[in-house]
Amino acid sequence: MTSDLVDHLAKVHEYGKTDFRWLNLRKLVKKYVIGKSILDAGCGTGHMTLELLNDGYEVTAIDISQELVDFTKRIIKENNYRGEVHVLDLANAKVLGENKFDTIVCLDVLEHIRDDELAIKNLYYILKKNGHLIVSVPALRFLYGIRDKKIGHFRRYSKKELIKKLKNSGFQIVEIRYWNFLGVLPFLFSEKVLHSEVYEEIRYSKESFFSKFLNFLLDKWFFYIENNIRFPIGLSLIVICKK
Repeated sequence: MTSDLVDHLAKVHEYGKTDFRWLNLRKLVKKYVIGKSILDAGCGTGHMTLELLNDGYEVTAIDISQELVDFTKRIIKENNYRGEVHVLDLANAKVLGENKFDTIVCLDVLEHIRDDELAIKNLYYILKKNGHLIVSVPALRFLYGIRDKKIGHFRRYSKKELIKKLKNSGFQIVEIRYWNFLGVLPFLFSEKVLHSEVYEEIRYSKESFFSKFLNFLLDKWFFYIENNIRFPIGLSLIVICKK
């Protein structure tokens, strides 16, 4: 990787570690992790992988991007952890072996895959009997718009569609819930009224007092409210499945 790309990914990784959304999504996800062997399916810059390793789990991380895999290997080494990291498309995930993982974490990944049903079937194959699959995806199909297209989303999901695809692959639904109720109105207004991407720079800017204070409030909202109350609508769907 070039030094510019490494610097860019390092910044994305740091945002992922401290951003109120990812910070609280990881906290919520870890409540449903079972067993010792974990697959981070679509590891990105490795912030989930690193946290699971820090908690003592045996983690295998995969991503379709060579650059992201190289970066994740780098941060694991820098933090003196040991974990397997591979370039792998979920369309070919069966090569990992049948009944291999106690928990599979697949966060904000399926929406990027054209044949998501094949990916789900492969996740079922590599998950151990009674293991957990934890998935997050963008919700509310009517909100599909500019931002989704820009970042490579093939779809947003309805709850009914997601349940059907998971059950068709053999999964039992343990829990499914909407998450990020607070973001629905700003996203709707930006996409459907202003016809522009929702402004998210406030999540990443830590310079001004206002930005710091707002991020502090949002972090507390997600920790105390979003992670504990089941809202009837939200920007994301989180589902815990059992094989």
